[in-house]
Amino acid sequence: MGKQVTLWDAFPIYGYERKALISKEKGCLTIPLQLILPEVFTLDARDYEILHELFLNIINILGPNRLLHRQDFFLQENYTPISERLQGDMMERANEKHFMSRPYLVGTHYLYISVVPENYINYSSKRVNSFLDKTRSFYLTQTIPEEFIHSSILSDFEGQVQNVNNLINSSGLIESTILDYDDLFSQNGLYAKYFGLTENNANLVDVDFDNNTIHIGNKQGQFFTLENLDQFSKDHISTHELYGKFTTRQNRFPIGNLFSLGFKVPHEHIINQYIYIPNQEKVLLGLRNKAKSFQRFGSGKKDDSNAIYADQIYDYTKDILENHKETVFYHLNVFGFEETWNRQRQMENSITGAFKKLKINAKQNTIDRKNLFFAGVAGNAIGISSDMYMPVPSDMASALLYFEGGYKDATRAVDGLKLVDRVSGQPISVSVYREPEKKDWIFNRGMLVASGSGGGKSYLANHYFASELRQGAEVVIMEDGNSYDRLTELFGGVTLQHHDENPFTFNPFLLDKHDSQESYIKLKTLTEGKLIYLVTLLKLIIGHDGNIGRLEITNTVLEFLVTDYYQWMWNNGNNNFKFDTFFEYCKCHIVTYIKTKRIPKEKFDPNVFMFLLEKYYANGSRGNLLNKLDDRISSLSDEKIIYFKLGKLIDNELLFPITALMIMEIFNKKMHDPSKLSINKILAVDEAWKALVKPELVHYFNSQSRMARKMGGQPIFISQKVDDFISSEIIKNAIVVNSHIKVFLDMRDFVQSFDKIQSLMGLGEKQKQLILSLNKDLPKDRKFREVAFCWMDKVKVYGVETSLEEKCIYETNPIESEKIKRLHDRNHKNWELTAKAYAFDNTPKN
Repeated sequence: MGKQVTLWDAFPIYGYERKALISKEKGCLTIPLQLILPEVFTLDARDYEILHELFLNIINILGPNRLLHRQDFFLQENYTPISERLQGDMMERANEKHFMSRPYLVGTHYLYISVVPENYINYSSKRVNSFLDKTRSFYLTQTIPEEFIHSSILSDFEGQVQNVNNLINSSGLIESTILDYDDLFSQNGLYAKYFGLTENNANLVDVDFDNNTIHIGNKQGQFFTLENLDQFSKDHISTHELYGKFTTRQNRFPIGNLFSLGFKVPHEHIINQYIYIPNQEKVLLGLRNKAKSFQRFGSGKKDDSNAIYADQIYDYTKDILENHKETVFYHLNVFGFEETWNRQRQMENSITGAFKKLKINAKQNTIDRKNLFFAGVAGNAIGISSDMYMPVPSDMASALLYFEGGYKDATRAVDGLKLVDRVSGQPISVSVYREPEKKDWIFNRGMLVASGSGGGKSYLANHYFASELRQGAEVVIMEDGNSYDRLTELFGGVTLQHHDENPFTFNPFLLDKHDSQESYIKLKTLTEGKLIYLVTLLKLIIGHDGNIGRLEITNTVLEFLVTDYYQWMWNNGNNNFKFDTFFEYCKCHIVTYIKTKRIPKEKFDPNVFMFLLEKYYANGSRGNLLNKLDDRISSLSDEKIIYFKLGKLIDNELLFPITALMIMEIFNKKMHDPSKLSINKILAVDEAWKALVKPELVHYFNSQSRMARKMGGQPIFISQKVDDFISSEIIKNAIVVNSHIKVFLDMRDFVQSFDKIQSLMGLGEKQKQLILSLNKDLPKDRKFREVAFCWMDKVKVYGVETSLEEKCIYETNPIESEKIKRLHDRNHKNWELTAKAYAFDNTPKN
């Protein structure tokens, strides 16, 4: 058994002065920074070039005898349920229990910048970390070295680090803060994290280096190192790689060179990278002298290894000088750790395999384990010995840094949509519109949801509606199908279904308190919203041929007729507002009005107009449609969720647009209700496209979109026929442009035509790359589908994963739906019992 040393004696830091750490190795000062890296998969090729250039500039700013240590922790946390959600409804409780104790990796990222002695690069493995052989009294009695107390050195160094900090923050890609005392030395500070290998430290554990191993508490660690250029099996390193699982001929997907070493390693680990910046003249002189030595011992033959090495050094120095590069010394290691022997073997294979993906043959290093471990302590990067470094150009060292962070919205908020991080599986609460509105990512809540066949659009919509309903939202859904039956029933909503024998009826001319107002001269008038609604309805009835001149005249005539009808009724004290009385008013007044205004017949024919209206009057074939307020519809104002199942009506080109307009008016009433101003009001149109291709509705949709923006409304348009979104200029202008949130599920059916979709939907290149990456790298141990949220020019991909109880409510697959129906009958129509029974039946049995 080796000798035992207390942590106080083994701790490599001598002191802390003005944000700077003073190491026990003489002449080493370090200022630590914490970094927030760009979220994984969000960077494009240009971003990687910017980051590459950033660290090249940092190397230039710092100059000789500076040492950079990048450290990236990937430590495991386990999901703990949110207490408020455990008090929620049946689905919310089931969801929390589904994720309970789920392990996931959390990334934290640091940059330590050190001043080191000029002769540092000559430190052998025996010279570094010599403090471990000294007693406590040595540091209590020895004079403090001049490097530690020379205030100008510390002051100049602080200025340099502040410049680096500012440079990083100005990049727009990485955030940086200089750590303070508590960040380092508190119970859950950086040192406790490193020596305990955990985010939350109750007590520090023993560290044991016996028997060629490292044990930290009950975890066993292993170092994997890159310390020699011969370990590379590729010739050139660019600013980024292409991620094979996402990259196709149509979609080249960039990723950082070290991406495979981060979240894709499913074990706790730490990445350490070191860049030492030497005096450039000295290092080049040293390389030339080494080349001369090789030549001196060479045989003069072409295939002589000494001659080859000498030529390689000369070529390298020529490249450095001609291209104004700098030489730096680079070292990379990954420290992986696990608790059980079985998991330890898996971890070793996983990290070795990750290096192989980078075309690097990593070395499992047990000999230098003690030096590597202590060199990983913040402020003691000087603990790496010179033989562990390899000389590389500064641009290669910059390209080899790790750049991908975790999701920034990985919150435990109660009011978000519960999704998972697509890489780590961490449950997160995603703010679909609240935070994006605050950050000015979007200026309206309009949402468009698109997917290929079987992509899971209805499942996601159910999940989103449930999340919003819990937060007080009210939802109106129009659909030709049965996707929202269970959700509506579970939340106590109303389902309205059109039948030919019992069709929907409306009274659009009826007024409520939101439809009229008094002017400053006490004259009663219609609100603009009501006027636009009725004009749109009349245009749907009479149609038009698209002639702009005629359309303007029609609009003007209809606005007059509607406005004057109400004045005529009010003046006569008649409150019997309905289509029949409007028809009777028009019959009496329209011919006179047209004559007075001298409108030619070819521009507006009153006889044709009355003929087209007639079938909706009294005993006409559609006489009931616009004269009677349906009892089913009259009581909807306070319902939280209203589900219109349109059935065969969706194929009726005459009735469907009129009915759709009426339903939108119900939504409009919710938007105008002052008591509902603070809640989200959703109108979801699922596959109901035939109503939207009518030119008569364009102005109405645009005015509704403007209204929704002001009054907290959220129109949502859902389709698996993505061509619908791009086939019509009307749809594009009325819906696509006004939907600042675009949501995509599996789009593999549209890979060949995606360039057209991208152009018409105004998607950026990174958005295209991420949308086409959906479901191409799903984990084997978890079952979920992926979804891409695009907030104007921003984009994020998440996993849609729910409990089996929620799946019971959201499932739309016909076979599964039939099983659920039988279970529901068996459980006395109780959804909680049904969902639990469904979950039990579908849980794998050991």
